[in-house]
Order: sequence, then structure tokens, then C-alpha cells
Amino acid sequence: MRKHTAYGITAEHTGADMFVTAHAPSENPLSLAAEKAAQLNALLVAASEQVDGSTCASHVAREGQSRLLALAAGLAHETAVLSELAALGGEGRRVEGDS
Repeated sequence: MRKHTAYGITAEHTGADMFVTAHAPSENPLSLAAEKAAQLNALLVAASEQVDGSTCASHVAREGQSRLLALAAGLAHETAVLSELAALGGEGRRVEGDS
């Protein structure tokens, strides 16, 4: 296992698995979920403005949109998991529907 920590972020590489975790001191699941939701909102507004301001449907514009949407999906998943953790009282139990 290789592990590296910098800037409050830890990356671990074990076999075929990669784990990236962020240390959030003095945060609770609900406040972190709210922060992620705000980031998601800002990202979606930026993506919307890019689409509205774009007059060409070039490959570069589509690739940029695809990357923005992938980032938005990741933020949405993080927000959902943090919200579920907050709803569970911060206990970290698995909820039905987990894969």
C-alpha cells in the first residue's frame, strides 16, 4: 500500500483500489453537506452560463461540458452521502440501497 498526505487530503493506493479522503476538522456531516451543495450549485450555474454563452458546439465545448457534469455528479454523490450520514446522526451506519 502506498499512502500520501498533503493539504489535508490523503491518497492511498492498494492493489487496484484508490482511495482519496479529505480531512475536515471541526466539521459535522450536515455543515459539510451544505458546503458541498453550495459548490454543486456554483458549478451548475457556471456550466449553465457556459452553455448559454456558447455559440459553437465544438468538440472542445462538449468535452468541457462533459467534465463539468462529471464533477457535478461527484459533488452530488458526496452531498448525498454526507446528508445520509447527518440523517443517521453521524453514526456512519450503512443505509438501505448502498452498493
